[in-house]
Amino acid sequence: MPARSAYGLHIRGLDEVAELSATTAYPPPGSRPVIVRQRHATPPPPLPLDADRLVRRLTDGRTLALDRHSGDATFYGPPLTADVLAHPYLAPVAVVVNRWAGRETFHAGAFVHAGRAWVVLGGRTAGKSTLLAALVARDVPVLADDIVVCDGGDVLAGPRCVDLREPVPGLGLPTRAVRDATRLRVTLPAVAPRLPLGGWIFLRWGDGPALTPVGAADLLARLVVRRSLPELPSDPAALLTLAGLPGYDLARPREWAAIDATHRLLDAVLTPAGALP
Repeated sequence: MPARSAYGLHIRGLDEVAELSATTAYPPPGSRPVIVRQRHATPPPPLPLDADRLVRRLTDGRTLALDRHSGDATFYGPPLTADVLAHPYLAPVAVVVNRWAGRETFHAGAFVHAGRAWVVLGGRTAGKSTLLAALVARDVPVLADDIVVCDGGDVLAGPRCVDLREPVPGLGLPTRAVRDATRLRVTLPAVAPRLPLGGWIFLRWGDGPALTPVGAADLLARLVVRRSLPELPSDPAALLTLAGLPGYDLARPREWAAIDATHRLLDAVLTPAGALP
């Protein structure tokens, strides 16, 4: 029976969605089985995160109910198309299931440089997806958009797409309208299901482009604050390991013309950071 995967999840219920990677009939080692369902019915009352179940109201008014043992992930509300369920609605499922499993998750994206995943973090208007799409146009593989799941020293691949709020001049990539025509979707090629973590990049607007190293203590503090569902415990040793990798602040101007210079800077600085040229 066909199945799909993303974020370290072995997913049933979205078997024909191209944005998710095809996988084997049985959950691969380390994956978390999830069955995605929809119900246009009255949702159950909110239930705080505990050891077994979660019922949470989403920002659009829908309700997500998750059962840790059965793997059921049920969305209550008006029906969603399968491609939208895969992205972005799979993200809150991935966050909870992976945090239950002891993995760390962050609201971030990740691109690949010399076989390692570099995590890109920033606020809602910091341009994460725009930067990732621009890198795709320059033949840089993108591992994840929206949510990054860290399993030990690895980053797990997300759905094979990046959604943009507006067109990027000169991008040259085919897009299609999704999410009631509020986003433009860039399809991503297949990628390895997991890659070793290379380091961290924090986005901000400013002069530049410029990459400034982040000290280990500062990096640890940032990661502690930015982890998803902080009410769930984290392994201090695992966080220290994550913070032991290189971290940079990336400042770049808002002009689209600066994207090429930003790409050259990332390539020049990240190559000596333990990666093969």
